[in-house]
Amino acid sequence: MRKGFTKFIFLSAILIFLIFISENNAHALTGNNTGFTGLWEYPTAEMPEDGVGRFGVTKATPYGFYFLDLAWLPWLEINSRFSTFNTLRANSDPDGRRYMDKAIDLKFMLWHSKDPEKWYIPSIAGGVVDMMGTELMKAYYGVATWRYGKFAATIGYGSDRLNGVFGGVEWDVDSWLTIKAEYSPLDYTQDRLGDDRTRVLADDKLPKKKYNAGAILRMPWGTEAAVSYQRGYEWVFGISQRINLAGPYIGFHRKNFEAPGDARIPCWDKIDTENLISRIKDGIEKYVRVRDVDVKIESKGKFHKLYLAYENYGYSSHAEAMTRILVLLSAVMPDLDELALIQKNASIPIVKATFPGNLLFDIRTRSLRSEEPMKTAIFTWVTSEDVIENPDAKNLLIEKAKHKVNAMITYEPRLDQTLWEAYMDRWGIDLVYKGRYSNGWQSIVDVKFPIIDHVDTSDYRGIWWEEDLNDKIRLQQTGLTYANKFSKDGRSWFFADGGWLDEDFFGANAYARYYAKDGGWWLGARLGIFHDRDPYSFAGFSRGVRRAYRGRMYDVKPGNGKEWYLTGWVQAGYHLADLDLDINASWGQYIDKDKGFKYEVTRHWDDTAIGFWLIDADRDAPDKSFTRAGVHLEIPAEKWFGTLFGQSSEHIWEQDTVLLSNYYFHTAREGATLRTPERMMNQLRPVAMKKNVEKMLRDYCSYEDEQENKKTVTGLLEYIFH
Repeated sequence: MRKGFTKFIFLSAILIFLIFISENNAHALTGNNTGFTGLWEYPTAEMPEDGVGRFGVTKATPYGFYFLDLAWLPWLEINSRFSTFNTLRANSDPDGRRYMDKAIDLKFMLWHSKDPEKWYIPSIAGGVVDMMGTELMKAYYGVATWRYGKFAATIGYGSDRLNGVFGGVEWDVDSWLTIKAEYSPLDYTQDRLGDDRTRVLADDKLPKKKYNAGAILRMPWGTEAAVSYQRGYEWVFGISQRINLAGPYIGFHRKNFEAPGDARIPCWDKIDTENLISRIKDGIEKYVRVRDVDVKIESKGKFHKLYLAYENYGYSSHAEAMTRILVLLSAVMPDLDELALIQKNASIPIVKATFPGNLLFDIRTRSLRSEEPMKTAIFTWVTSEDVIENPDAKNLLIEKAKHKVNAMITYEPRLDQTLWEAYMDRWGIDLVYKGRYSNGWQSIVDVKFPIIDHVDTSDYRGIWWEEDLNDKIRLQQTGLTYANKFSKDGRSWFFADGGWLDEDFFGANAYARYYAKDGGWWLGARLGIFHDRDPYSFAGFSRGVRRAYRGRMYDVKPGNGKEWYLTGWVQAGYHLADLDLDINASWGQYIDKDKGFKYEVTRHWDDTAIGFWLIDADRDAPDKSFTRAGVHLEIPAEKWFGTLFGQSSEHIWEQDTVLLSNYYFHTAREGATLRTPERMMNQLRPVAMKKNVEKMLRDYCSYEDEQENKKTVTGLLEYIFH
């Protein structure tokens, strides 16, 4: 150990000398083997900017790491990964697949040293490795990092397999190159698997040296390639891609905000109001993907106010739709005293934004001031008084049905679902019809046509609990949704849906919600009734209730109408505006009459959302103190490639995934829904809408690249006591 540590100190001294003779400027963070920000096998006390992360793969004997790392909060980094054990099999077959393990790692930034002049004050972080699932590599650590421009030094202490004191140095040679060296006492003898505690590494494969060194090469579009010599006998390679949830994910740009160019804006005394309204409507139809636009101009002497109501159909972000309208209005409108925009959904007006008129001048000159006018903008729920105040808005509530038909290529992967096949998938085409009608009604018809099916749903070795993943043409979803308010202040809402809700259930849901004045909290309830579907018919019901028994699914006929499930919950939610974070909780009865709580924490970046949920019902998962846990994703289609995606799209891919490898199938099942109230209303709440519109306007007026990192990392202690 002493010899290896001496070599590490020698290499560190060389790097320190080189950095002091190099230019001192900005640095770039890199990931370790498993994904989270760090050296090679160990973490540092640094993390990416808020909403920034990476996904990638590393091959390092005896593991293969497939990871997605993200700064989920300004002081919390979450790394989710699959680890393949290349030396062990998942089953008794000597030629069977390699064992795989799911894991989540957490890093809390306790103190973030922001002042480059005080480089001698370190950033301090602590965390846990492999906190959920089998916890085969579970360990705790604390770490400190000193940053001086391009150079960083780290020292920390880890428990269990992290095995005591560790440390390392980094040097950002240039924007495209980082060199890292590390002292690594990692104890591979603690990596054991199975009831017999089989060691992952044999004695002849244990580390020969306790230091690792290598380089990270960066591409302008965010791709990173890692090459290093580790443990004294192996070259390790990895590749990752940087993502930014605050903008187009992979480094491209948002579509340009368009408006009529070279427009000469006349004075009010030379304006024909009807011609101006017609020009506004024509411009919106040409440049902004919204519909059912109605405009009213109110002029009283020298006071001029514009009302404009619309429905967004072309953007996954409601804030983007509103911002594009503001940009267009700035190019065609003369000076205003006040401006009111009303956003609708299925003809129901939901949120109203009132801006001072000088906002349009600031947008036109792209010189938005910090104190005005966004701080005086008012975002509220649309009330009955708003409709009376703007009589023309009533015309917006009577619209013809809008129909949309498209075909989507679908891909359904299944990773690490059985001990016999590591990866299975199914390709298909979904033919989808969506209709929007008057007074809050909408509909969907989704028919799935499987094309290539590599999913085994047989008993024992297959994914027997997902029999719907077969090669039959099936009705995936078909039903109606309804949403409307039933109070004059616009804060009390009723939601409902019914039909073929998903591949497993036919049924209906009814929701009630009461929102705070700014949408910062809500109280509500949900009732549901469901029936199992036949997984092999186009739209038929099962002959009873579906039950699992010894690796197969059966229809059990209880009779007396007991094949229908009844559910009900009381629910509540709270919104932390500064983090755009939702904390929701519910209690009630699940499908199989088990009762319990569900807790959800979801972080939003406008139209993108990543959340985590945990259910604690009557029956706990094996070796756990809770029933189920998982992750919730809302990923807009056009965010992947920005301008390269083509036409803007409102489509958001939603997915709930269970994180536990072992849980009871008939416990904590919620049924299904076509669309939850949160999915419809979260972006439209006044508190969220104001924050997202303001951010988008500042990005537009700043002339800066929206992909540039903002300095958003904050220490947890600073956040709590600030």
